[in-house]
Amino acid sequence: MITKFFSNILSVFLYFLLSLLGVAGIIFLCMIPMFLYDFSSDKVIALIARILYFSDYFIVILFLIFIINSTKYSPFVLENVKRFKVMGCCLLINTIIECINGYNLNTNNIRIFGTDSGGISPLMVISFIFALMCFVIAETFDKAIKIKEDNDLTI
Repeated sequence: MITKFFSNILSVFLYFLLSLLGVAGIIFLCMIPMFLYDFSSDKVIALIARILYFSDYFIVILFLIFIINSTKYSPFVLENVKRFKVMGCCLLINTIIECINGYNLNTNNIRIFGTDSGGISPLMVISFIFALMCFVIAETFDKAIKIKEDNDLTI
């Protein structure tokens, strides 16, 4: 019962984040003409990076909702393996974007790796670890599905 309670709270929170990102995305898309008023390649690249960044988080939250909903019948399905792999790719892309954008901004903060002009922050490393965790969970689910299929055949 407690597990169902926490699952419901997590679902409500994820739906809230999904709707918040959706509204922010619509507002951002409406502001694209103002953003590109004086056209330059730097602004186009920044715009593409921002759209990719927020759409990746939208996909991650959406897939988390799908995974939570799939736990009602069986979490060990191939769709969840694919979802975790896509989530890992999205988080890895966001980590790369975060490292490129944040390297020069991280001059006074804590740096794990860097020079005087910038560095990699602990938050960047944590987001990289989260991306790797998604890949590890996907492989674990894949092995669990294979073991489950083998056990189903032996009964």
